[in-house]
Amino acid sequence: MYMDIFIIEASCVEKVSEETLKEYQKKDISVDEKRKIHCLSYLLVDKFLKEYYGIENTRLVFDEGKPMLLDGGKYFSISHSEDLIAIAFSDSNCGVDIEKVKLREFTSIAERMGFEANTLGEFYEEWTKYEAKYKLGKEVEYGSVATFDLDDYTLTAISEDPCEEFELFYQSEE
Repeated sequence: MYMDIFIIEASCVEKVSEETLKEYQKKDISVDEKRKIHCLSYLLVDKFLKEYYGIENTRLVFDEGKPMLLDGGKYFSISHSEDLIAIAFSDSNCGVDIEKVKLREFTSIAERMGFEANTLGEFYEEWTKYEAKYKLGKEVEYGSVATFDLDDYTLTAISEDPCEEFELFYQSEE
C-alpha cells in the first residue's frame, strides 16, 4: 500500500475566486489568510478525490474533529505551514504534519510536549511526528512513519498500516 502525499504551494492556486473558496469552508476562521488556506485545502482534497482517485461522492463528516469521507473508501489528512499545504491520502487511517523550520528555543517546548530533542532538526522531527499522531487519532496505534526534510520544512506522515510506503508529489511555481 502507498500513502500519496501531495505538497502544494498555495501561491500556485491563487487564482481561485473567493466565492469558490467559501464553498469549501469547514469551520469558522476569522483570520483571512488562514481561512483562505483552510478552504483551499478542502478544495484540493475534493479535486484529488475526484480527479486522481475517481471518487465522486466527496461529502465529508467529522469524527471528533477529524474529517472523513461519508462513504469511506479513502482516508486523508491535511496540514499547512506558511505557504505549503500537505495532503496525505491512504487506504488506511493516516495523519500528516508539515512545519516550517524556524530558529527557536526548542528544549522547553519539547519538554512541555513530552519528548526529547537535542538539535533543532530532532525537535522538528519529533514535533511533526507528535502532530501527525494526533491527527491519526489519540487512541490509534500507528504502524508506519516517515519523516522528510523539504528545504526549510519538515514533514511527517503516519499510517495505521505497518506495511504502508510513502510517495511524495510536490507542486511548486517553478
